[in-house]
Amino acid sequence: MKIVVRALVVSLFLFLCAPGVLARQQWVPFEQEGKWGYQDAQGKVAIAPKFIAAHDVSPEGIAAVLDDAGWGYINRRGTIIIRPFVFDNGPDPFQEGLARFTQEGKFGFFDRRGKVVIKPKFDFAAPFQEGLAAFCTGCSKKMIGEHHFWEGGKWGYINRKGNIAIAAQFDSVKNFNKGRAQVTREGKLIYIDKKGMPLTD
Repeated sequence: MKIVVRALVVSLFLFLCAPGVLARQQWVPFEQEGKWGYQDAQGKVAIAPKFIAAHDVSPEGIAAVLDDAGWGYINRRGTIIIRPFVFDNGPDPFQEGLARFTQEGKFGFFDRRGKVVIKPKFDFAAPFQEGLAAFCTGCSKKMIGEHHFWEGGKWGYINRKGNIAIAAQFDSVKNFNKGRAQVTREGKLIYIDKKGMPLTD
C-alpha cells in the first residue's frame, strides 16, 4: 500500500510540475497603475506589471501581451519570444494549432508553444483550414479604410509543413470547405479538390 501511495504522490508531483499545469494554476494577469503583469495563485508577483494589456497564460505556458512595440507572446520569464501577425487589432488567432507571424514582410507560422514551424517566406498566407493554407506570390497589400487585404500575384496552397501542396497558379482563392475550394483562373470561376484538380460538379 505504501508503494502505491508513494507512486501516486510522485505522479501527482510530476503532473503539477508540468509547464502547462503550472501556467494554468499560477499565472494570473493583474493590473497595477495602468500596467499589466502576472502573479501566482498566492498573489506573489511572477512578472512585474509592464504591459499595456495581458492575456491569460495558455496551457502551453505562453501568453499574448501588448507593449509599446505591439503584440507579442512571452514565455514564463516574461521574455517576448515571437511577434504575431496582428489581425483585427489583436494577435492572430490560432487555427488548427498554428498562428501567423511576419518577418521582413514575409509570412510564416508558429505553434502554441511559440515555436516557428513554417519559416517566413510567403508574400501572404491565410490561416489553415482543412490542413491547407492559401498563399500568394507577387501579391501586394491594399487598404480600405482601416482594413487591409492582399491581392494580385498568383495564389496556391501550402500544407502544415510549409511545403507547396498546390502550386501558385490562380488569380484568387478561397479556403477549403469540405474538401473543395473556390478559385479563379484566367477570369473563370472553378472549384478544385485538395490536389488542385478541377471539379466538374
